[in-house]
Amino acid sequence: INRVDVPVSISIRGFRRHMAILAQTGAGKSYAAGVLLEELLKKGATAIVLDPHADHVFLSRSKSSGFYSKRVTVFRTPESSGRYNAADIGSISTYEIKFSDLSVDDIATICGIEERWTNIISAIENTIKRVRDRMGDSYGLGDLIKALESSDNEDCMRALKYVRKLQRIRVFGDATTNILNILKPKHISIIDLSGLDDEVSDYIAFKLLSDTFNIIRSQRYSYPVFIVIEEAHRFVPNKESTLSKSIIKRIAAEGRKFGLFLIIISQRPSKIDPDVLSQCNSQMILRITNPEDQEAVRVSSERMSEDLLRDLPGLNVGEAVIVGEVVKAPVMVRIRPRETMEGGADIDVVSKLAEASREAEESEKRLVERVDEERKHIKELIEG
Repeated sequence: INRVDVPVSISIRGFRRHMAILAQTGAGKSYAAGVLLEELLKKGATAIVLDPHADHVFLSRSKSSGFYSKRVTVFRTPESSGRYNAADIGSISTYEIKFSDLSVDDIATICGIEERWTNIISAIENTIKRVRDRMGDSYGLGDLIKALESSDNEDCMRALKYVRKLQRIRVFGDATTNILNILKPKHISIIDLSGLDDEVSDYIAFKLLSDTFNIIRSQRYSYPVFIVIEEAHRFVPNKESTLSKSIIKRIAAEGRKFGLFLIIISQRPSKIDPDVLSQCNSQMILRITNPEDQEAVRVSSERMSEDLLRDLPGLNVGEAVIVGEVVKAPVMVRIRPRETMEGGADIDVVSKLAEASREAEESEKRLVERVDEERKHIKELIEG
């Protein structure tokens, strides 16, 4: 840290294992992740970024060159409002799923229908068959719900209660986005989840990661893929259950055998499933002051010494300790400046307060002027 003229590089070979970027809010973890993505892209990486707060949607914008503009794509669902306007980001592609492409097993999994509830699953399967016979592949969720509602079958009524849950997942459109439009060599796909409910974000993560795992495992995509998960504690929490948790844990356990690697990012390592965190053989740790989170870091990394742990609360913004497979020995560094624009920076509170103050003063001034004008007008009427 104190020798700024000494460059520190991390080994690309170390990314044959999973990685975690951990820090408390405001310490610079998303900024550091952006730098890491820049370097991975230069090496030819394929990456998918699950981005709940639109921290990376400006990654295509470079401060000096056009290298990134053709190698970064931002995806949004049709219903997403997003943190930033589309005009601010530039080109945005649509991520959507055609409802009729879902299998009965997909529907059962999403709706929380257990395998042993065979009568309910059969009711859904038979109803879909009737709807498909009548409408072909053009049917949607509403058509399935209407068909279940019109049935006097008791199992259909039970199924209806579960299928209606899908109405909250606003991702269904006219066509399913091809996973190969997202997986491209030397390309980063940002999945902008900002503005979406947790339930919708969770389903998108589940669907996207499941499709990615299946296509990598079946060798239909030949290159390593890096899955970057911002706010990882929301998708793979320590104690709670989420739809995407099982596929993330499977990728953590099996993904590296097929060339699928996780980079999980969180401000609350103690809230992440410990099995997943322990699979992250490399860690980039910025400032952490919470004792529970420090303990989670200590437990998950055998390379993290007590001395390094004691240093974590004193790190400045943008300073980090890196341990694991990506470095030969634990090292303390200052993250280099980004080449691309950052989307996750905190607002400038001072300037925003000053702006609010000016707006209030101007509003008060206009009000006084309007009152003076009205008084003048009334006076003229009286004197006239």
